[in-house]
Amino acid sequence: MAAEKNFEVKVKKWLESIGIYPLGTAKQKMKVTPCGYYEKRWGGGYSKSGLPDMHIVVNAINIDVELKAPTGRPSEIQKHNITQINDSGCIGVILYPDRFDDFKTLVEGVRKCSGHTAGLKRLKNALSISKCAIWKGQK
Repeated sequence: MAAEKNFEVKVKKWLESIGIYPLGTAKQKMKVTPCGYYEKRWGGGYSKSGLPDMHIVVNAINIDVELKAPTGRPSEIQKHNITQINDSGCIGVILYPDRFDDFKTLVEGVRKCSGHTAGLKRLKNALSISKCAIWKGQK
């Protein structure tokens, strides 16, 4: 368990170094311009069984990550959930320490992708003036 926790800390530090912060981080605590957020999911009855350890949003793309220690093995429900995430058009990964560089490449690619964001921004702006009322921080 300690190996997985150490790996989790490494992943979080790297995410924050490129502007992906824990959800709810105050702007004044951000050292790099934000481009996304992450949330850690807690097991032990705090969240649905089999959900990946981390939910990351980068450039409007969802990436769900199940972290594993070098000798860790995903459960059947974890494998099922990662498959379902990928089948839905999002990104789901079972991440081992020896594949961390590949994960960095994936996240960097998503971070630099701008093809989809213009259309999403227009849609978001259109909905913010409708009864859908996307919150923009106004009172």
